[in-house]
Amino acid sequence: MFPVMGMGCSACALRVEKTLKAQQGVREATVNFASQIAIVEYDEAVCPAETLKRVVVDAGYDLVINIENVDNEVAKQRGAEYKLLKRNTMMAAILTVPIILLCMVFHSSVEGADFFMWILATPVVFHYGRQFFINAWKQARNMQANMDTLVAVSTGISYIFSLFNLFFPEFWLARGFEPHVYFESSAGVITFVLLGRLLEERAKGNTSASIKKLMGLRPTTVTIVTPEGEVREIGVDNVVVGDIILVKAGERIAVDGEVIEGESFVDESMLTGESVQIEKTIGCKVFAGTINQKGTLKFRATKVGNSTILSNIIRLVQEAQGSKAPVQNLVDEIAAVFVPTIITISVATLVLWIVFAEENAFSHGLLAAVSVLVIACPCALGLATPTAIMVGIGKGAENGILIKDAESLEIARKIDTIVLDKTGTITEGNISDDHTKDRVKEGSKEAIESLHQNGIMVYMLTGDNPQTASIIAAQVGIPQERCMAGMMPDEKCDFVKKLQAFGNVVAMVGDGINDSAALAQADIGIAMGKGSDIAMDAAEITIISSDLRKIPEAIGLSRLTVRTIRQNLFWAFIYNIVGIPIAAGLLYPICGFLLSPMIAGAAMAMSSLSVVLNSLLISRIPNNR
Repeated sequence: MFPVMGMGCSACALRVEKTLKAQQGVREATVNFASQIAIVEYDEAVCPAETLKRVVVDAGYDLVINIENVDNEVAKQRGAEYKLLKRNTMMAAILTVPIILLCMVFHSSVEGADFFMWILATPVVFHYGRQFFINAWKQARNMQANMDTLVAVSTGISYIFSLFNLFFPEFWLARGFEPHVYFESSAGVITFVLLGRLLEERAKGNTSASIKKLMGLRPTTVTIVTPEGEVREIGVDNVVVGDIILVKAGERIAVDGEVIEGESFVDESMLTGESVQIEKTIGCKVFAGTINQKGTLKFRATKVGNSTILSNIIRLVQEAQGSKAPVQNLVDEIAAVFVPTIITISVATLVLWIVFAEENAFSHGLLAAVSVLVIACPCALGLATPTAIMVGIGKGAENGILIKDAESLEIARKIDTIVLDKTGTITEGNISDDHTKDRVKEGSKEAIESLHQNGIMVYMLTGDNPQTASIIAAQVGIPQERCMAGMMPDEKCDFVKKLQAFGNVVAMVGDGINDSAALAQADIGIAMGKGSDIAMDAAEITIISSDLRKIPEAIGLSRLTVRTIRQNLFWAFIYNIVGIPIAAGLLYPICGFLLSPMIAGAAMAMSSLSVVLNSLLISRIPNNR
């Protein structure tokens, strides 16, 4: 994963992605505009990271490489950028407010008002808004255009036109026209776009809140017991597999391990999403990030550093948040041609005004052309999908549901058939010494009832004998005709294929190595987190707590996220479809309304912000069971 700097819209992310994919040795590359992260699968021997950085810089952006902690670097870079953006926005606003007042309220009563507006607008446009022009120039050198191009061209033209009218008014007076200045538009557009990006960056920071929470679970120090019996505190990065670690009541467990002494209850809710405290005795596993509640425990470290369950969860969530949903491909195609299309429409608007308008043709035409450039918003389109994906996958992680990628999150809503393994999935997974039958897990019956209520067919497959299978199926409410016993691993896989052949979208749920083939075959494989690593590797979704009630939650989360993506895309498209013709002057012949570029800038900023805020609503909606 590499942080990408300098991206202004989704077209930028697509350009960086194409640049990376074009390099020899790069197998796959995905760039997420919302998270500003590039995930690149490449051959270091053929294409080193330095080469990736060079080609991205040549394209007008930057790729941060050679960093030990990507998360800290991204947070550091974003913090610095946010601080600068906040300062520029505040200073631009301080100078723009009097410009607007001079233009709209005191223009006729203040002598030399146009000169005052010019003096105030100049630093707003060329100092506090300089990044738009710098980025637009970088794009132009590569024969490219992005959102910054639209802002730079629109504000630059209105500023230069106003400057010409201020110093050479006789040019228009000699031709019978009254010259006007539009410094309020150039300064206002810069200020509103800066304000929109400031609010957008702040809101986008909340889309990765789940990652921040997970990262905050990692303690920085740990108490170890040396072979000589000495108790001392060391940095968590210095812990090695085999170290004996002491954790007291109220302390957070630093690494994964196995209890060798003591008894206690541990709060694992930050990993599983379940508030139930888990009893830990000798031989039990403990996990980094969880909290020891009561007694003192000694445990032997079994996984440290990036190998812990918590570290793997953080990595999986980051990769999933950076992945693309299939619907994003259409958006990318539109983003690739969006800015050139808008520039063409803007030029056509100016020409049409000059040809057909009866008075103030050039002046009104220029304003309309500038408004078209400003109101067009590829950012809203670019943010519609990735922000919803980031929040959706993050919400899942907070509730113990790990989703491998955006495509899995999108497909999960279509599930109409679920195949459940019995042992360790529906049941505890323990056939005991007195030979009593395996117990049904708490919540299994409730989960299956919920799936039935949602119109999902539920099957149970097991390698166990028909009698036991029949008893368990009856206990959880699965019809006997959907209970298959004595199944071998290959038969489970074939059964999934058979269901798919009838057109069903099938999810397979299991926890063992014997389930891995069926998990891989299913449209969505769902692994129980307390099962085998092979099962989890084969699955698209992992339920960390092994609670079947999380499956209806995952499906509900998928439906909610896809619904949010559709809402975002609808409003982003409608905004541009309606806004651009109005900005071009469609309403002027009807009611004399001509949109000000300044108002267009405010509308553009709000469109992007509304998409991000709508995505954030996913995290506020209660869990779907």
